[in-house]
Parts: sequence; structure tokens; C-alpha cells
Amino acid sequence: MEENKEEVQTIEENIEEIEINKEENKKPDFRVVQPSTDKDGKPILISIGGMWKKTSKTGNVFYILRIGKLKLLVFENKP
Repeated sequence: MEENKEEVQTIEENIEEIEINKEENKKPDFRVVQPSTDKDGKPILISIGGMWKKTSKTGNVFYILRIGKLKLLVFENKP
């Protein structure tokens, strides 16, 4: 359990080093969609957000996930 605490602290320290750019003018690497139906009952997908791939100054790959006003950092789950 001590290893996990150290990993979280390391991630928190590295977050301060991450340079996050505004993504409004760039297409996301992944789209986040929600299944729904149109007025005729046909299945459709509604775009609700996106995810952009980034690299920290230390070389770690992470993603920025945006859904509406919500903004999250997504990291690979390493064993």
C-alpha cells in the first residue's frame, strides 16, 4: 500500500509540471459520445466531449478528458 501512496504523490508532483494548452481549436484524439435516439426512434450517437493525448515535460503520456465543463486528467494504470 505504501507504493501506491508514493505513486500518487509522484503523480501529484508531476501534475504541476504539466503544461496544459487550451484545446478548443484542435480536434480531439478521441470523441466521447452518448447513445440516444432521434425523433423517429432511430439510434444515434451524441457527441458530449473529447480526449486529447499529451506528454508532460518529464515525458509521461496522459490524456485530458473534457465533458462539458468537466476536465479530467487520465493516466495509464501501470502495474
